[in-house]
Amino acid sequence: MHAYRFRVTSDENDEFLREIELLANNSFEDFHKTLVETCKFQGNELASFYTCDNQWRKKTEITLVDMNADEDEEVKEGAPLEMRNIKLNQFINDPHQRFIYVFDFLNLYTVYIELMKIYPADVTLPYPRVIKEVSEIVMPVAKSGIVLEAEDEVYDEEGIKSQFGEEDEEDDFMNEDEELFSDDNSLI
Repeated sequence: MHAYRFRVTSDENDEFLREIELLANNSFEDFHKTLVETCKFQGNELASFYTCDNQWRKKTEITLVDMNADEDEEVKEGAPLEMRNIKLNQFINDPHQRFIYVFDFLNLYTVYIELMKIYPADVTLPYPRVIKEVSEIVMPVAKSGIVLEAEDEVYDEEGIKSQFGEEDEEDDFMNEDEELFSDDNSLI
C-alpha cells in the first residue's frame, strides 16, 4: 500500500501551510474531513475538489454531495463525482498532481493542494494524518461577516457634531457670510 503526502496552501494567508498524509485507497471524503478538521472549518457546508493541470486550471469536479442525482437514476456521463465514491489513487496520474479544494460556496474558502511525495505506507501509523501545521487560514476582509445595516453606522452625525461643535455655530458662520454678501448690494 502506498501513501501520499500533500502540501496545502492558501492565497488568503501566505504563511498557512498543512502537510497531510493519506493512503492511496482513502476516499476524497476522508481528505475532506481531514481538511475540515485541520482548517477548523464548520463541517456543515458543501465542498468540492477539482483536479487541476500544472497551471491550476480546473478540470474534473468531485463534490461532497451530488445535488443533481436522484436515487433511482444511473450516474450520467459528465455528472459530478461524489467524494465518498472516489479513491485518491483514481485521480493521481502525475507525481505532482494538483487539486483545488473549495469549501463553503457562499464564502469560497479555497486551498491549493499539491502531491509532494508517494512512498510505501507505514502500517504502524494512523492515516489520514496531519504532519505539519503552520498558521491558520485567514478570512478575507470581504468575508469577515461584518455587514453594514444602515447609514447611521457609516455616518454618525451625532459623533461629528460633538467633535466639531453644535449646529448653531454652523448657522452663525452662514449668517456672517450672508451679511458680507448683503453689503455687496450697495456696489450695484
